Amino acid sequence: MKPLALVIDHDAGTRKLLDVLLTRFGYEVDRVADSVSALALLERIDYDFMLSENEQVALWVATNRPDALRRLMILSSATELQLERMKRDWQNVRIVRKPFELADVIEASREAASDRPQREPQPGESFWRHSVANGAKSGLVARCAGDTILLVTQFGYRPGAADAWFPLSVNEPYPLCTGIRQGQPVWLASIASEPEYPLLAATFAANQTRALAVAPLIRDGIVIGAAGWTFRDSQRFTETEKRTWLAIAETAAALVEDGRPAESTSQAGA
Repeated sequence: MKPLALVIDHDAGTRKLLDVLLTRFGYEVDRVADSVSALALLERIDYDFMLSENEQVALWVATNRPDALRRLMILSSATELQLERMKRDWQNVRIVRKPFELADVIEASREAASDRPQREPQPGESFWRHSVANGAKSGLVARCAGDTILLVTQFGYRPGAADAWFPLSVNEPYPLCTGIRQGQPVWLASIASEPEYPLLAATFAANQTRALAVAPLIRDGIVIGAAGWTFRDSQRFTETEKRTWLAIAETAAALVEDGRPAESTSQAGA
């Protein structure tokens, strides 16, 4: 299994450059545009190497996984004075001012992975990673147990927020239940224009949810569970995008087929 890197940068060109560079040197790379998406992944995955354009990721790592600070590199466009202050504050973090030298990234990536054991993917990891990479704010996988729906895995929720909804009756008036009952995907491209789920309006507003999707998992004509996602912005849900989300749901099918029990959400994302 290749070592895994996380790249956080608002600039798509920089993300692509770092992806190509790290891939060339043996990494598998996740790239996201903002810290919110990064933290949804960091809550779940212990990356072998992290590249961030700001300090927010460093603050989270320092609080939640301080041993990983030495695997973090900040590529900053801050002023020289700000850079000096950051170097004082984060002595275990490699900090470089943009524009950066590729050699610095290569050296840091090699050092980060030098004494790390080979990583084993966690159950649900592919679902988390591909969901965030394609723009989901949060997501979950649930399985059916008769008329009851049980949580299997989730990401991007505040601690306790996801498991507070489960177990669910399949007859409840929620999108996840609708998708499972009907055996059909649910695509809510714009929550603001969707009157079908009025009971969720306050929750959507509080969580700044603008769109939602559900994909049922079907085996031999039987719905065995579903995957669901929320989004910070309204979505188009073109046919290509729908195929992408249906494919991502399938990555989590093994979790449902194994009858895996619900996990603890005590470390759920923000």
